[in-house]
Amino acid sequence: MKARAGDYAVLLGPPVAVGSAVGVVLLAGEPEAFLPLLLVLQPLTTLGIVVGLVQLTRTTRGPSTFRLVVYKGRVAFGAPPTFRRQCVFNGLLSAALLLMAINGLRVPGRVVPALAWAILALNAFAMALLLFRMIRSGPLLITIDGVAIDGGRTFVPWAALEAGPDSPQWTLAHPELVQGRPIKRFQPGQVVPLDVSLWFLFRSIHSYLDHPERRAAIGTPEELERLRGTLARQVTRSP
Repeated sequence: MKARAGDYAVLLGPPVAVGSAVGVVLLAGEPEAFLPLLLVLQPLTTLGIVVGLVQLTRTTRGPSTFRLVVYKGRVAFGAPPTFRRQCVFNGLLSAALLLMAINGLRVPGRVVPALAWAILALNAFAMALLLFRMIRSGPLLITIDGVAIDGGRTFVPWAALEAGPDSPQWTLAHPELVQGRPIKRFQPGQVVPLDVSLWFLFRSIHSYLDHPERRAAIGTPEELERLRGTLARQVTRSP
């Protein structure tokens, strides 16, 4: 359960399409067609960026359920990573910057073309960082023994967490018990976006901190139905 193939297409599609369209116009030897192309593509990419920003404000939303997955020979509750909102925004932003930079390269002089090359370099670096993050991402898994982050690169045993005074809050009381990649804070869904309602996820984790006797049922369809039947209704009533 890594980043979905569709997310890569959404991220890379807009800049590839813009680059291809501009390349066709320039290779055809009709530079006068660049201005109409710019007037068409620039508003579209700008509108897409606005839509992407709106989607980024909804990162806490998602389905109030988990998937049943096998982790180290036992069934666990899993939430796969989803980068769709980030890919929509970054893909369209990359396309807009690419269009802006190509237009800058056509300006005589040194300053504007130099800025255009800088934009291209920064754009490529930002895209590479996101791609690396997507490739390295993994699901969050709730198991009988604790919570696995990024598919198990970090494992937080239940003993390392303490429930806070208010639900759904907790503290990483014993970071020395964390296995694998060390972490300073335990905030699921903050670094790698997950395909699950964060409210539902947090309430589920908090319920197992409050009721350790329920952990033995993690990974069973009956326990998943119990979570969906109790916590999902609380999510619906929340403002």
